[in-house]
Parts: sequence; structure tokens; C-alpha cells
Amino acid sequence: MVKKLVLFALRAALAWVFVHAGILKIWDFAHGRSATPDFTVAIQHFELLTPDLSMLLAVYLPWLEILAALALFVRQLALGALTAILGMTTVFVVALASAWSRGLDISCGCFGKDEVSSDFPALLLRDACILAATVLLLVLEWQRESNTQTAARR
Repeated sequence: MVKKLVLFALRAALAWVFVHAGILKIWDFAHGRSATPDFTVAIQHFELLTPDLSMLLAVYLPWLEILAALALFVRQLALGALTAILGMTTVFVVALASAWSRGLDISCGCFGKDEVSSDFPALLLRDACILAATVLLLVLEWQRESNTQTAARR
């Protein structure tokens, strides 16, 4: 029972992070307007994508974050949701490491316009914790799926 409660809390925390991040990239609550232009600029500061690709990513990534977070609570979708979160977080880590290695002074844009930290070690540590939680949940979900399939064959 404790294990299930801890895993639910971990799943809920991971979902909250991605719903929160997604919403802040979609809407700027402080100014009552779309946050997409600001997020597009934050993406462009990484100097990894063309302006058109930056705009597409700024429009669609927040919705993917929110949908993946919500899908964590649908048993049939949890494995795919965790895989999507693992992929997104891995890309975030690579982009941050790339910006840090090139000496860029950027705001990562992960939690909206007001996040102006360019403390790369702290940002990478945060993302490493998200990655660790995701991998743990992914392994446990994969084991659950394997057990379910094995039981269904019997």
C-alpha cells in the first residue's frame, strides 16, 4: 500500500511539473495574453532551430507536455506518456548542455517568461531529477505491462 501511494505521489508530481510548465508556455497570466511569442524567443536563444521550427515547437510542445502529463493517469496510456516525457526531458537536457557548452546566457523558458535562471548546473540537476523519476516510473510501468501480458497468456 505504501509503495502504491509513493508511486502515485511521484506520478502526480511529475504530472504537475509538466502541466504547470505547459500552461505557463501557453498563457502569460501576469499580462493576460498568449505566452507563445515569449516561448518562441526562448527557444530561439538556444540557437538550435530555425525560426519556423522554433515557432512550431513553441506552439505544439506545451500541449504535448500537458497531454502526456494527463495521460499518466490513464492505465492504457501511461507507458506511452512516460516514454514521451522521457524523450522530451532528454531533449531538454541536451539543449541545456549544448547552450552551457557554447557559453550562451539564456533563460531556459521551461516555466514561462519569468524563469530567468541561467544557472545551468541547477537546471540540469532539476532535469536529472525529472529524468530519474520518469525512468523509475517507466521501468515499473513496463514491468506491470509485462506481468499483465504474461497473466493474459495463461
